[in-house]
Amino acid sequence: MLELEKNELEAVHFLCSGISNTVLFASIEGNIGRTWIDSKKEPTYSVIIAGDFAFLLGSVEALKEVDVPLRFVLEECKGKIIITNEFSWISLLSRHYSDSFQKFNRYSFKKEPTFQIEQLKENIKMMDTAFKIVPIDEHIYPMVLQDPFMADCCCFFSSLEEFMQHGIGFVILKDNQIIAGASSYTYHEGCIEVTIGTHPLYRRQGLALACASKLILECLSRNIHPNWEAANIESVALAEKLGYKLEKEYEVYSI
Repeated sequence: MLELEKNELEAVHFLCSGISNTVLFASIEGNIGRTWIDSKKEPTYSVIIAGDFAFLLGSVEALKEVDVPLRFVLEECKGKIIITNEFSWISLLSRHYSDSFQKFNRYSFKKEPTFQIEQLKENIKMMDTAFKIVPIDEHIYPMVLQDPFMADCCCFFSSLEEFMQHGIGFVILKDNQIIAGASSYTYHEGCIEVTIGTHPLYRRQGLALACASKLILECLSRNIHPNWEAANIESVALAEKLGYKLEKEYEVYSI
């Protein structure tokens, strides 16, 4: 397989049919990840690895065996959330990784949520005064990166400068320690993918709700869509409290 440079990513556009995913779009814009393709002249399949995700595009139905270059790229997919809508990829993975191939569910939401501005503001007001919401700026950015639990809020940006230009994020502090965060996992034109987390000892106190509300309000003020995908029912419930409407449950894979 051939790895594409940023100025060559247009070649995989037509292989993305049927997959609507913010991280995938960000990858094709060259904002995150690496992209491989079987042929630059007449591509039939592609693998994109971006952050915690791997996208398997096109069809591998014609492959009689997994050659060394493809095997190398698939090894890079281990531990990632694998997204594909092509059965030939699912069949290939289940055969060649029969001992570790798994499937599970994720949840996507409609692109036109019904945010209630006053309710979002109220979510923030309900937060205990012991906590403080602050934007991720040049002072908070390195603190986020040094926190293994919160690093996803910034780590897929190449630098502070890129984050300040394209990212949006907030954290909740208590005693100058980061307790929760809501930020842009990545971005593409007019949209961010939301990532959110609360340290285990501080969950069920409305902190994720407050921090996400602050992030959404900031996105709305900039005319940016805060896209939300959920990995579990708890994340679905939080999203619905914020005004998102569930669109579908779909299968993803891992090796």
